[in-house]
Amino acid sequence: MSYSQSPGAAALAYPTCGLPILACHWPTPTELPQFCSCGALDCPTPARHPLGTLTPHDATRDLAQLARWWQATPAANPATLTDPTHLGVIELHHPANPDRIVQLLNLHTVDPCPIIAAPGRLHLLVQPDPTAAAPDPTAASNGTLTSHAPGTLLLPPSRLMSGQRLRWIRRLSHTTRLRPAASVLVQLRDVLATGALDALHPLLTK
Repeated sequence: MSYSQSPGAAALAYPTCGLPILACHWPTPTELPQFCSCGALDCPTPARHPLGTLTPHDATRDLAQLARWWQATPAANPATLTDPTHLGVIELHHPANPDRIVQLLNLHTVDPCPIIAAPGRLHLLVQPDPTAAAPDPTAASNGTLTSHAPGTLLLPPSRLMSGQRLRWIRRLSHTTRLRPAASVLVQLRDVLATGALDALHPLLTK
């Protein structure tokens, strides 16, 4: 699942990691994205919702079905589903270079979660924990933590309306090896409390 991998090849690889996959719309035109491929000018979730009549219930690990979807629509964004029992996501919002942020998390020995880099935020994939307190978005001025609501989650190499692609900074091996959300949240709050992210000003980390 490399950064240069096609959406269809990535979609066929993800089921081996335990992820059900869903084909979603993508931004158009390719050169200067302005619209969702669904054609609705006022699309509320551009390049982030399932194709055609598909719903989250259609997410599958069936390679034959995935191959049919991507043969028909090669540019479709691959997505999976987050839920309260199998896959959760903690979002760390910060404008700094995402690779530098991950280096900092490693220095502070934060559990090595799979991490997806998106503009201005990191998605840390975790094992959901109903006992874990929800992140407080006002907890720190140098970075904020939020929970990704249950639903569809775009996966690399999905293309965003900005024209950028999602990428893995730390790849997923399998959903059965995810770290518990509660412990990861505690560790992230501790890092934010140190003020360590204050030094990662975007102008200094390009």
